Amino acid sequence: MIYNNRRFFTRQSFEIKSTGINIHKKTLFDSLEHEVSFEKIDNKKKIQTTVNNGLLIISFFFFVTGLWFLLAGNNDVCFVFWLIALFLILVAFITKLKVVTIACYDGTNIDLYFKRGNKEDVVEFANQIINSGNSYLLNKYSKIDKDLPIDSQIYNLEFLRNKEIITEEQFENLKNQLLGRENKSSIGFSQ
Repeated sequence: MIYNNRRFFTRQSFEIKSTGINIHKKTLFDSLEHEVSFEKIDNKKKIQTTVNNGLLIISFFFFVTGLWFLLAGNNDVCFVFWLIALFLILVAFITKLKVVTIACYDGTNIDLYFKRGNKEDVVEFANQIINSGNSYLLNKYSKIDKDLPIDSQIYNLEFLRNKEIITEEQFENLKNQLLGRENKSSIGFSQ
């Protein structure tokens, strides 16, 4: 599945593959294509809307400068500075960053931009990325093979439990299968 996403001059294309997600990001000045393995993708998302704080700070500077000109008796220059401040405040709120972020363990993020009209679609695609990753990891790490070392398989099951892909009960059941225990209880002594 290929999903296209854009914000102003940034265009992104995401393709969910069997072992990860292929990301192609293109801006006015550069282009980047890379693949992120499902093992490096966190299974949590963050939905966030932020205002451009830099523009707000600059508008505050223009407002204070206009106030200074007002106190100096230069009303025309004050009015110009206040108009610029108002314009920058409007631009800061109009260009709010609306993004669904999925963190990666290598320090990068998968950012999916949304608008008011397509928020549900973007969140749904983020859920598809997370679900595809969870399915891949579950298929890879939950298989029980008594011929392989037990310690590494228990480590894999703990990995799945810590990422909340399997529940504590599923973890105990898979661990008991691996250890050859018929008793499904994790409390008490086994005979």
